[in-house]
Amino acid sequence: MTMRLFRTLAALALAGAMALTAAPADASPPAVPAAPHSGPSALGPYISPWGSAHVRVSDTTRQWLDRNGIKLGAIAPFTLDEDGYGYELPIGSTAGDHLDAKGRIYYPGGVTLTQESTGTKAELQATWIRVMPQPGYAAGIRLNGQQISPETLIAYTTPAEVLASGRPTLKGFKLDRVPFHVTEDTADLTRFWFGDPLPADSLFGTLTPRFDYVP
Repeated sequence: MTMRLFRTLAALALAGAMALTAAPADASPPAVPAAPHSGPSALGPYISPWGSAHVRVSDTTRQWLDRNGIKLGAIAPFTLDEDGYGYELPIGSTAGDHLDAKGRIYYPGGVTLTQESTGTKAELQATWIRVMPQPGYAAGIRLNGQQISPETLIAYTTPAEVLASGRPTLKGFKLDRVPFHVTEDTADLTRFWFGDPLPADSLFGTLTPRFDYVP
């Protein structure tokens, strides 16, 4: 059980989701740092055979989405909340996610951001939760069908914030509302694409993951 909790904490020192999207502005787009990309084929151990993780955007992110007419969407097997301001991520071997050699948890789903007034659509897929060197949520970025980056850190958290939210459950382990914060890269990209950036270091949202071990 100790090893399972350790793996859970390491894996969930990162669980988050976030989103951004695009509509060309005027100058050249900001550079998007890309992490080394091994792809979802680099299979590793599963953190838990069953579970789920729920993302809710913050008030700041919700206001930004509404102000810019941007709709959040889900790429299966992620599912969107009924009100459109959160989404569910399945966890475990049944969902196909795993820990790879680079210390990332791969998720086979993703999220989209679509601006209805311009038809601009950004896709964040593939999805990874990074354990190191900076815990956070990373994703590949496609804008209007074009690859922008194979992997960029979208939102970050800290080990202290993860550990502060953890508690055991009857079947495993749960983290309650782990905060994830907007990165400088995300602020730059949203500024370029919408002229209205998500503020760097603001709260993007929270992640509540649950890992189950007993059927």
